[in-house]
Amino acid sequence: MRISLFFLTFISILFIGCKSDKLTMATAANFAPFEYVSGGKFQGIDIDIATIIANELKKELVIQDMEFDSVVQAVSSNNADIGLSGLTVNETRKQVVDFSDTYFSAAQMVIIKSDDKRFKNLKTKDEVIKAINEIKDLKIGVQAGTTGEFYSKGDQNWGFEGFKNAKTISFANGAMAIAAMINNQLDIVIIDEMPARVLVKTNSGTSLLDIALTDEEYAIAVSKGNSELLDSINSILNKMKQDGRMQEIINKYYSK
Repeated sequence: MRISLFFLTFISILFIGCKSDKLTMATAANFAPFEYVSGGKFQGIDIDIATIIANELKKELVIQDMEFDSVVQAVSSNNADIGLSGLTVNETRKQVVDFSDTYFSAAQMVIIKSDDKRFKNLKTKDEVIKAINEIKDLKIGVQAGTTGEFYSKGDQNWGFEGFKNAKTISFANGAMAIAAMINNQLDIVIIDEMPARVLVKTNSGTSLLDIALTDEEYAIAVSKGNSELLDSINSILNKMKQDGRMQEIINKYYSK
């Protein structure tokens, strides 16, 4: 009888422990306007989305700030419930996490120094790629672990050829890459469109080549096989799109 009572108590504790009242979000909060820290608080598009999801699930949102490279790993190893960090959906990441429905369309773009005449009057993606390939010893700055890094270096799994004649230098975040370019350590920076617009707006002497190099979709990562959480997130995202809350959040932060 004692064994049965102990067993039942153990199962009860285990069950209660599994029903967490917290929703843990993995992110890299150096990617404005999607996630960043201002006034000691996390802010941005992804933060607002995660806050609504947590509220709808009646959970407390707990944000874990980490290097971008670690976000998918944190979710796949169950150290975080969700990953929101401007995550582009691709087949490589889908091998280790499941993705929600997409909530934002993105693209890689090029930031240059305003006085760099080598990239003036370019109008198409092909013209940008040709210009980059033709400049000898070009140095490209990217944020480590992002699509921009894979695009610049080349990656077969992502379907990117890369720039073989250029040197790609990776930084912890886009702001560090921009600082290096301003200090003449780089020629250009390749990064996601919305962060690129924020960086250009906040760094004088820089300009954006307003030409999309890629066509991407952002989504929320959850651990493999967690269909209950994934279905709940998709339902909430759908409601947000239908009632206009998603567009309100994007409009709140979008800078063009």
